[in-house]
Amino acid sequence: MEIFGHDFIENLKFFNIDKIEEIKHTFPNSVVWFDFQKELILYSKAQNITFGVKVKDIKELILASASNASYLLVEKSFAKEAQNIADEYMFDAKILLISQNEDDMEFCAKNGIDGIVFI
Repeated sequence: MEIFGHDFIENLKFFNIDKIEEIKHTFPNSVVWFDFQKELILYSKAQNITFGVKVKDIKELILASASNASYLLVEKSFAKEAQNIADEYMFDAKILLISQNEDDMEFCAKNGIDGIVFI
């Protein structure tokens, strides 16, 4: 399981953005993430930026994966369904549960979720 944003683990930093201009203020070798927005997906893809997309339903999940998002961020209520679809279709993107609670690591482990991001 991949773990991002936890105090004990040093790894990629995730930066939430809402506009293309905000990408300029992120660190190199970081991951930008945003709610599903066609403009941000197309720009990030064209610029070879590592990006994650917060998705809320199956349509967004499939489109974000097909757009080469590296991470698909989901709420707990959608995590298992999203992971099942990602496994079935062998997505390259990793499913990450958005959390602020360490106890959710156990949920991820028990349900085969690719990872968790503490935001």
